[in-house]
Amino acid sequence: MGTSASHSGPKSGVSFDPPWLDDIDTPETTETPKQNPKEEPVAPLLAPPARFRSARQNLGDYIKSGSRDSLKKSLGHYSRTGMGGARNVANRMRHSANIASKLYSSFSLLREGNEPTIRSIISSYRIEGTDVYGMIDAIAGFICGDGGSLDEISPINSISSALSDLFDKNPDIDIAALSDDNVWSLVSSFLSYEAFSKIQLDIGQGFESKDIPLVDRITRLSDMREYLESEISSQVNDVRNELGDKIPSNLQNVMMTAIERTFKVFEVTE
Repeated sequence: MGTSASHSGPKSGVSFDPPWLDDIDTPETTETPKQNPKEEPVAPLLAPPARFRSARQNLGDYIKSGSRDSLKKSLGHYSRTGMGGARNVANRMRHSANIASKLYSSFSLLREGNEPTIRSIISSYRIEGTDVYGMIDAIAGFICGDGGSLDEISPINSISSALSDLFDKNPDIDIAALSDDNVWSLVSSFLSYEAFSKIQLDIGQGFESKDIPLVDRITRLSDMREYLESEISSQVNDVRNELGDKIPSNLQNVMMTAIERTFKVFEVTE
């Protein structure tokens, strides 16, 4: 797990969504509302000045002290002010939600014997006896597909991390026959890595501070990711319980609902 952010974070006066996000939206992933031809186009919402100031300040306090209260305040400010609300966060993560739905569907189909590509990847790994992490990377690459933007590269790493965690906790698990609980847990873990990646990119520059010992920064990163997974898992489980035995055709919306609810919880603790 890295400790550096790739840039200084998003600026004010720009759209909450990065310019490349619409380029990776397809009819399969995102339904764009149809606009009445007589209506004027709606301008995108622009981020306010100093949008992440409070989020960064509280995250800095967390990195120094390890205080969960500071982390919760940081995430609340990140959602409410930095991103303009939990719904915007969920919309910003719509590609992640789409990949989460593919992750769920892929492993559900695999268990039923209806996912030949992943089954072939697993068979090759077992025959060749190669490193399990090579198999994990191959599965992640297949589910996510190709793409060079940050929102297309990040999910590959997040799926690889979520699957690696699954194997670390359950070395003898049959990846081709995951239970419903395992699949939903995998989805929650993936979404937590995605949320962690987005937040670290936007406000995580404090993790680069040389004034704080490296071991402390790594500990905080791990703790923050685990906290995100705990909160996202809780919301995913709630949505899952609401669904019962019925799985809707548009799982992406289900995943976005879980993300939005998670960040609404953070806003309450701000």
